[in-house]
Amino acid sequence: MKLLLDASIIVPLLLDYGEKLLDIATRIPLHITDLTIYEAGNSLWKLSTLWKTVSLEDAVEIIGVLKDLIRKEVIAIVRFDELDLYRIIELATAEKTTFYDTSYMVAAEALGAVLVTEDRELKEKAKKYVDVITYNQLRQRHLR
Repeated sequence: MKLLLDASIIVPLLLDYGEKLLDIATRIPLHITDLTIYEAGNSLWKLSTLWKTVSLEDAVEIIGVLKDLIRKEVIAIVRFDELDLYRIIELATAEKTTFYDTSYMVAAEALGAVLVTEDRELKEKAKKYVDVITYNQLRQRHLR
């Protein structure tokens, strides 16, 4: 089984597991879209700068771990040019979801992956097209 992690999942996963994702990825192929990297960075910026729940040093370390996991191909990147952009805009229009959210649906569909998200609206829309689980379900089923 492959997993496509959206932006609402990658930062909590990095915070909770960090480099332990190396072990997890040997059992379960992990994927993110290229835009997820920027969303993760933005989330870490918010946590450290606006909410002050993560230190700047920790935020830098966490984004560094993500970079290393991608460089080591522990987490695979789905690039926008690998996706059917027509399918994304068509589905976004039909479902009245953002292009960005719909790209997760189409990426999961193309990979034959389970979409992992905490975004309630995305979960409801996506389950018409792909299997969807939440972070808690991911932890209970796959990360023990």
